[in-house]
Amino acid sequence: MKFLSARDFHPLAVLGLMLAIATAFPTSQVRREDYTEDSTPNRPVHTTSQQLGGLISYILREIFEMRKELCNNDPDCMANDDALSENNLELPVIQRNDGCLQTGYNREICLLKITSGLLDYQIYLEFVTNNVPDNKKDKARVIQSATKTLNQILKQEVKDVGKIVTPSPTAKALLMEKLESQKEWPRTKTIQLILKALEEFLKDTMRSTRQN
Repeated sequence: MKFLSARDFHPLAVLGLMLAIATAFPTSQVRREDYTEDSTPNRPVHTTSQQLGGLISYILREIFEMRKELCNNDPDCMANDDALSENNLELPVIQRNDGCLQTGYNREICLLKITSGLLDYQIYLEFVTNNVPDNKKDKARVIQSATKTLNQILKQEVKDVGKIVTPSPTAKALLMEKLESQKEWPRTKTIQLILKALEEFLKDTMRSTRQN
């Protein structure tokens, strides 16, 4: 992994990143409140595959906890994969031809897919943050900020960053308009679908980074 300047990170995520990946402690010891301070250490951040996996695990746990809270611990709500497959949100997914699977693995193509996909998820997560109940907004911001930090780390490994697909302002506005006008699902269901899709995307990301 390359060195990454902390000034490249969103301020909300820096302290949490340092605690999550600059230590070798299990992710259960990373506190959520560590992601809510504005702190920018003046030293580079060096990540290993193990520490990167710890950061992804942390985000996955936060997503799972939010989904469970939004479902009021209803297991049927948590496992509603049919609804995920039927939605028309065009959520980023990692597919066979993206170079991330063990068969046909291509590191550069895979990194381009992941980094481009995580940029798209920032728009979806903005919708989530704007529409969850007030008592869950801090958790939503943590997920969004930590996901952005993860993308910044992975972006350093891309050989040609010009190939990363960055959503244009127009595309962002159109997607947000589409999300805000969702009629097929209640907003809580749309949020669940976004979080579930991101969860699967991050699991695939973790599997692919272990192949490096």
